Amino acid sequence: MPTLEHFCTIKGTMPAQVIGQTPDGFRVDFPFEGTATGPHWEGEATVVGVDHARVRKDGTVVLDITGRIGEGRDTVFYKANGIALPTETRGDADRQELLTFETGSGSLAFLNRSIGVAFGESRGPNLSLEVYLAKA
Repeated sequence: MPTLEHFCTIKGTMPAQVIGQTPDGFRVDFPFEGTATGPHWEGEATVVGVDHARVRKDGTVVLDITGRIGEGRDTVFYKANGIALPTETRGDADRQELLTFETGSGSLAFLNRSIGVAFGESRGPNLSLEVYLAKA
């Protein structure tokens, strides 16, 4: 039976950069920065990236994310796709994401063969995510 193992908690900010209407929907980019805490490193690791968001006609926000956790040899790059479901409060959304990872770190090399899932929320410019690794 597959399980989820907690990988990290990400907290940060993501100010909106409105791109506007495109052929695929209304586009907003969210450059983000913050910190990640988790059992695979000591203290807080820096998180930076960009969340390219596209609002569909049904109101669902399609997410295309690239990010980086950590610095130097312990850097973990990740790519995520997902959706954000707007709440009743304008600018707030509940998020669900699917992640893949790439790293050259020996202690984190297991991530190169892992799939992650993240659940969280964006409340205004504030982002909060819980990231889990899927285990078969």
